[in-house]
Amino acid sequence: MYWVNGVVTDSLPLTDRSIQYGDGSFTTMKVERGEVRLWDLHLARLKDASKRLDIEIEDWHLLEAQIESCAHELKNGGIKILISRGSGGRGYSPEGCHDTQIIVSTFSYPTYYQSWKEGGISLMLCETQLGLSPLLAGMKHTNRLEQVLIKKEIAKTTYLDGVVLDLNSKVIETSIGNIFWVENDNIYTPNLSNSGVEGVMKAHINALANSHGLTLIETSINVDELCMADEVFISNSLFEIVPINAIGNTTFDSHKLSHWFQEKLYSC
Repeated sequence: MYWVNGVVTDSLPLTDRSIQYGDGSFTTMKVERGEVRLWDLHLARLKDASKRLDIEIEDWHLLEAQIESCAHELKNGGIKILISRGSGGRGYSPEGCHDTQIIVSTFSYPTYYQSWKEGGISLMLCETQLGLSPLLAGMKHTNRLEQVLIKKEIAKTTYLDGVVLDLNSKVIETSIGNIFWVENDNIYTPNLSNSGVEGVMKAHINALANSHGLTLIETSINVDELCMADEVFISNSLFEIVPINAIGNTTFDSHKLSHWFQEKLYSC
C-alpha cells in the first residue's frame, strides 16, 4: 500500500522532482511484531538528508505517528519512506518549491533473507565503479543510477551480490549493504567520505561494538587486501547481518564475529 502525505494513493505528479531529478532521499525499515526496528536511526537519517538537501519538513511527529500506525497494522514486513522536494522550481533550480511529498509504502519481508543470514552468501567483484561525490557521500538520495547499473551487472551472473569499488579502486560497499571485515579480532569498514551509503545498520553495529568494548575502524583498502581478511560480513536494515563465504575464488571459513553480532543485535 502507498500513502502520499498521509493519503492513500498510487500516483504522483509527473512534475515531481524525485521523478524528474532524483531530488530527495529515502530509508527502508524492517518491521517485526508491529514495531519498526531502529526507528530512531532511520528518523535521524531522514532528518540529516533533508537538512543537507535543504528540504523542509513541517512536522516530523505526523510522519512518526503514521509509521507507528503502519507498523502496527503490518505486523511483519518492511516500510519505505521517500521524501521528495515535490513539484516546482524552474529546471534544476528548487527555488520556490515548497511542495514536499512524503511517500510511505509497505511490503512483505523477503523470505530468502533468512537463508542468507544462516548460511551466508558469496560475492563477485563488480566492474561498475562508484564515482567520487563528497557532497552527497553517505546519503541515501533518490538518484540510484549507479546501483541500477551494478544490479544489472550482477543479474548476468549466478551471484547474489557483489563488492563495489570507487574510481580509485577502493572497497566501498556491496550493491545492497555495508561491508565489514575482521583481522586479528579488529573490525574494519570502508571510509565513506567520498562515496557510498552510511547504513542505519552500520551505525547500530558501531554502537553495539562500542557497548562491548570493541572498536569499528574506518579505513580505505583495495579488494586484494579485503581478500586477506579472516572474516567478512555485510549489513543492511532488512537482512541485518549476512556472513560472506567467498569473494570470487577467495573463501572465508570464519563466521565467528558475524554470528556474535547476529546474537547481540538488539541487546543494546
